[in-house]
Amino acid sequence: MLLIADKKLITIPIKDNGEKLVHIKDVCPKIVIRLGYYIKNNGGKSYLQACFVRKEVAERLGMAQDMLPKGFKIMLRCGHRPLFLQKKLYVGMYNQLKRKNPNWNETKLAEETSKCVAPPDIVPPHSTGGAVDISILNTKNRQLDMGTRLGEFNERTYTHSEKISSLAKKNRKLLIKVMTETGFVNYPTEWWHWSYGDRYWAAVKKKKFSIYKGR
Repeated sequence: MLLIADKKLITIPIKDNGEKLVHIKDVCPKIVIRLGYYIKNNGGKSYLQACFVRKEVAERLGMAQDMLPKGFKIMLRCGHRPLFLQKKLYVGMYNQLKRKNPNWNETKLAEETSKCVAPPDIVPPHSTGGAVDISILNTKNRQLDMGTRLGEFNERTYTHSEKISSLAKKNRKLLIKVMTETGFVNYPTEWWHWSYGDRYWAAVKKKKFSIYKGR
């Protein structure tokens, strides 16, 4: 499993294409925004930045939205995440795991933390504007059963986990289909995390460089 903190990713060159951050609703009016509590609680005045993504990311999300069954909608939990907020979330998760696992050394703690939150010193996907945390709403604006909540971290949150119901697997397959067919790549420990244009995308797609730098 390729982790976001893998040394291979750090060596991938970044050639930012200068694409602007746009408000997701300006490009994809059908998408529903429900920002995560962790953004509202830790983002301060900048928490609304989570409504923004790079322009092509927004356009591709619009394509994914159009592929869903009638009445279904993509729900955005988080888009762009400023570096200061990424650092705050990383440190918080690191300390949480340290308290729960006092026998883990620094290497183990860093590895496990990176499965949940990208380290702030490696150009985190969300800080590029190329990553999104999303789910799907049904015709009654309720989230489809994906097996876990967004932001929950355990083996069931792994995208292809076998520890979830058949219904949750079916719903994840729908999410995987519309996102992969529109060019996004998934972070395999988080079924909700998808990105385009960042280093992780470049690694999975075998690109020579990523097209978005951190902001």
